[in-house]
Amino acid sequence: MVQNNISQNDQIKINELRKLVENELTPYYDTDFNLLRWLQGHDYKLDIIVPKLKNHLLFRKSKWDLDNLAKENRNFPVHEYWPAGYTGPAIKIPNVIVNVEQTGVNDFWGLLHTYPLNDILKARCHDLETMLKLVMEEEKKSGEKTSILYILDLSNLNFDLKLTTLMTGALSSISSFMADHYVELIHSFVLVGCPTFITTLWNIAKPLLPEKTKNKVKILGSHTWKDEILTMACPESLPTFWNCDNNQLFLADVKRPKNVDEKDYYKGSLQPADKVQLFSVSAETDGHFAYAIYCTENDNENDSEKMITAYPRFNKVPGPTWVPLTDEIIAPITGTYHFWFSNEHAWIHNLKIKYIIELKD
Repeated sequence: MVQNNISQNDQIKINELRKLVENELTPYYDTDFNLLRWLQGHDYKLDIIVPKLKNHLLFRKSKWDLDNLAKENRNFPVHEYWPAGYTGPAIKIPNVIVNVEQTGVNDFWGLLHTYPLNDILKARCHDLETMLKLVMEEEKKSGEKTSILYILDLSNLNFDLKLTTLMTGALSSISSFMADHYVELIHSFVLVGCPTFITTLWNIAKPLLPEKTKNKVKILGSHTWKDEILTMACPESLPTFWNCDNNQLFLADVKRPKNVDEKDYYKGSLQPADKVQLFSVSAETDGHFAYAIYCTENDNENDSEKMITAYPRFNKVPGPTWVPLTDEIIAPITGTYHFWFSNEHAWIHNLKIKYIIELKD
């Protein structure tokens, strides 16, 4: 068995953290490096780490079953329009795996107008869990902490109202979600193929990003990025669509995305409830919001921290919701269910939420 390259002081802290979350920790997620990521990501401050990590561990045990998500086939409807980008080891930077995100051509606007946000997030979780699985496998073999070189290819990006709406809404939310739940999984975010308006984009995005995420961003030169990226990753892990003419330098086979047909955009609205066999929730809002479902056997309990999390808590979901959020759960206990919505991210305006809850014995 390979010995983990972890300092004695870090090992002491890891063991202390493990003890504090032992009731929530799953065997799959229980590795020294996973716990070390949480420690390093929050400056070893256990009073901050423990509630955040417990929230994540409850999320892992929820209906989404994160521990087993990467075992599922990558065939969610959203994946048809959002190709996988994990390609292999960077080599040039030790203990790093490459992921290429085709940000400039991915049809995020079409996805948000066609699929519920929770479906998009679950598809994104599948990729994040796959990256985590690759990282954990490499750590088990090497004994070294491993992370993801997250390349964002901005080629062919158009500057318009759609882009700014996405940046301040959905893409900002996904970034916050990654920072909340996949702490220190990312080595760095490397922007390539940057347009002439990159400075304007960065000025919009920078205030919306978590501090540690901002510090991981590297913007490569508009005309030199293909040379610069080769100092970070080997050609075998970089996509073939970067090749020009007959110069077949880049060798990784990464599929290109396709656009969502506008005729498939969601055009309905929430309908009056009919009786159904499953406990289901549908909701639509006109602004950013947060939500969760809690349950308790104590009818007088009002503190969500003392309740069971029946559905994962999402701290920032971008609005307005062009497609209503719709999902189903099986009630885990007999008791009182609390549907929690928050407008803490709605900024200066009121938040309107329209929701339908259906329950049948």
